[in-house]
Amino acid sequence: MAVRGTSRTSRQRKRVRRRALGAILVLLGILIWGGTALMRVTAGHFAPEAIIYLGITVGGATVIGGILLFSSTL
Repeated sequence: MAVRGTSRTSRQRKRVRRRALGAILVLLGILIWGGTALMRVTAGHFAPEAIIYLGITVGGATVIGGILLFSSTL
């Protein structure tokens, strides 16, 4: 009888890849937040408010997605 399913090493590699992707997403979200804050400080009133709010929202969603990916693989 043949054994079906994935091997232990492939599951481990998949878990490591998902953990790395989660960490990358968290760092990317923090960079987006920092870029948005820097744009707000340097551009002042010349920066469009919609772009600033979009940067805050996208950065937050990226951080949360990364945290979820990272924590689901522990």
